Amino acid sequence: LKLQFLYLIEYLLHHCATMRGFCLAAALAAACSAAACRGPEDCAMLGECVAGKCVCDRGFTGDGCGQLDFAPAQADPTIRDYPNSTWGGHPVFLEGRWHMYVSDVGPCGLHRFKSFSRILHFSSDAIGGPYQFEDVAIPGVSHNAFATVTPAGELLLWFIGVPYNPHSLSCDEAKAPNAPPNMTSIVNVAHSESGAPSGPWRVYTNVLAGMCPEAHSWCRAEKVQISNPTPLVLDDGTTLVAFHGEDHLVPHPHGDFPYGGPEAPGVAIAPSWKGPFKLHNPDPIFAKPAPYYNISTGALMPPAEFHGEDFFLWKGRRAYHMVWHVKEPFSTVPEGRYGYDSTGGMAWSSDGKTWHPQPGLAYTGDIQWASSPNPGALTERQRPQLKFADPADPHRPTHAFFGAQNCSFGTVGPTDRSWNLMVPFN
Repeated sequence: LKLQFLYLIEYLLHHCATMRGFCLAAALAAACSAAACRGPEDCAMLGECVAGKCVCDRGFTGDGCGQLDFAPAQADPTIRDYPNSTWGGHPVFLEGRWHMYVSDVGPCGLHRFKSFSRILHFSSDAIGGPYQFEDVAIPGVSHNAFATVTPAGELLLWFIGVPYNPHSLSCDEAKAPNAPPNMTSIVNVAHSESGAPSGPWRVYTNVLAGMCPEAHSWCRAEKVQISNPTPLVLDDGTTLVAFHGEDHLVPHPHGDFPYGGPEAPGVAIAPSWKGPFKLHNPDPIFAKPAPYYNISTGALMPPAEFHGEDFFLWKGRRAYHMVWHVKEPFSTVPEGRYGYDSTGGMAWSSDGKTWHPQPGLAYTGDIQWASSPNPGALTERQRPQLKFADPADPHRPTHAFFGAQNCSFGTVGPTDRSWNLMVPFN
């Protein structure tokens, strides 16, 4: 609301000087200052409105509490002394140690994950590592590991993929072809029935199958790509899963997606993590056209498409929340695509069905490092996953974990390196 007032004021100052625009702008500025917020809804549901100003919960900042309050990032990767690149994942605390499940993307770099990715188990005494190799949790091809311990104490490992063996470690795709194209649409859950961090694991395959009615083609796995699942298991066992489908009826501006079309995020719901899942929202949660706020001025821009992925879902004090990797902030401008790869967006919902995206970005492409030497500027900071590890305040995020890269875009082969990045909160 405040950003929209400021945008109107800027317009009046620019265009209405001969029509007493300055006077009207001053009046609007005073009104904006007096009524910057009216309740927690104007503070991203991550703070309270006090005397017209948002007082943010710990871990969040900005005029509307819509930004993550990061401290300088840990320069060392969480996983060290491992030969291959790793990707994604966050730790869970079990049996007195931190356990992290991540994708080992293989010997040929991140963008060959569809041939080689498998999920490995590491552990550490400290949340930031260094993490030591324990075992192979899920053989290939498996990717986008997401570990969670349910309120009932069940250890679950969510992932995408299908059993596949490329029969070669060659970086030549002709010799080591990718897994079938639908591998990213097969969402699986591995359950450690003993609760032990190393399993054994019982795998429930394709748990989102059948969630989408025939009429909703944007989320039917046989028609579009379904990917990036993130679960949230509630106290009564009800399970929400954020994912992204694709609007296959709208040509993608870059034309590089196998099914075509921009991302179409959604939420599925089931009485338990085993399913059966059904679509919680009949349309994509950021229905097109969607609002887009200029990241520099906060101005409300003309409606545009959504381009984002890697949703992380959590329940806060007042509402449900999600943060995601921004490909383009509700944009269709091709040249903007890669400029936003290290940024994030955020939204809230009172019921998990209707979502309200926040103006601007939850975090920008800039990163401060806690020490030197460090990786420098990042070209990719994807798969944001938050950790709430403060027993005195379970709603306060303490750490964020990312899949990160600092190689040039388009790098292929072993130099297409990626690693797991940890950023603490202030």
